[in-house]
Amino acid sequence: MNSRPVLAKNQDEATIQQADDDHRIYETFRHFWHPVARASDLGADPMGVELCEQHLVIVRLDGQVVAMNDLCAHRGSALSLGEVTGEGTRLRCAYHGWQYDQTGKCTLVPQAPDLAESLDISVRSYQVEERYGLIWVCLEDDARFPLPEFPQYDDPAFYWVEFPVVDWNCAAPRRIENYTDVSHFAFIHDGWLGNKNHPEVNAYKVWRDGTTLCMTEDAPVLQPAKLSKWSDLETDAEFLEVNNVRTISMPLTVQLDISTADRCFSQFFCATPLGPSRTRNFTVVARNFGEPGTAYKDHAEFNMTIYEQDRPVVESQRPNGIPPDLAAELHVRGVDLYSLEYRRWLKEIVDDLEPDTPDDALPDGMPTLTDS
Repeated sequence: MNSRPVLAKNQDEATIQQADDDHRIYETFRHFWHPVARASDLGADPMGVELCEQHLVIVRLDGQVVAMNDLCAHRGSALSLGEVTGEGTRLRCAYHGWQYDQTGKCTLVPQAPDLAESLDISVRSYQVEERYGLIWVCLEDDARFPLPEFPQYDDPAFYWVEFPVVDWNCAAPRRIENYTDVSHFAFIHDGWLGNKNHPEVNAYKVWRDGTTLCMTEDAPVLQPAKLSKWSDLETDAEFLEVNNVRTISMPLTVQLDISTADRCFSQFFCATPLGPSRTRNFTVVARNFGEPGTAYKDHAEFNMTIYEQDRPVVESQRPNGIPPDLAAELHVRGVDLYSLEYRRWLKEIVDDLEPDTPDDALPDGMPTLTDS
């Protein structure tokens, strides 16, 4: 092993600040689908949401979900303060009563009824989909990748439960890395998901499949059998052998499939970028065992505890976002492979959408810690 101390680039304050000021990764997220709300939270009234610092209103008009700028064309008031009118076909601004249809076109200016038609007034609308109990929006017309897939949601062998929506003060890719990282279990989640006396990480494989980055461990892992998510399991064993498969639908959605010999639950997680350093967490779980009435207690309460264990650590990371320079932080060979491949793909997305971006490719001789 190399005995010479390795000093990472992130030990320099100027380098940290430069990374915090570099929003190239963040700016690509406009080209992808992100959930902005749970479908169950959108009732008959309009709802204000945020995506990539863009304030939007989502509303059900004429039988479909609509997303548009939360900004009336007249005096800039929030359309989310308005109400649905015209037998459910139009959104009326609360300030002066201007009305908009599902395309964002203004159909009525009450004070001058002929004005809307003669001037062709509109507010900008966006692509929107309702899927997996979530409302998804893409801010650009040319979505880079299709909506992530979650087949268990519609599988009759599974039933699902949604978690509370929580906001973190961190960059969305940092949250994805945290969600898919297994080497912190022994310390942050000691006694819950890991054991600090056994911090070893199983060997695992990583590969790309279409628009997803997949990871599977070479051997089952041990989890405490008395965890609430296995609440219906009758066993005297202290630990269960479980198989884990993690799939990142690029760039900010993860599906975690955890299974025993006869039980499976799939956790579908999305980190929605509200801004460069603000992230909204959406989680839906589907499982093929247990009683539907206990699903929330078994899974949501457990996972919210895990989330709160993670939160202060992730929010403390500096720089706030993943450094565009892949050599800015140290990587442990094998252990950090999934994270490193995720960062490589994010960089490819930046390079593809912004071909003139300076090359921050992983340099030869990058400081990498070996595990041997």
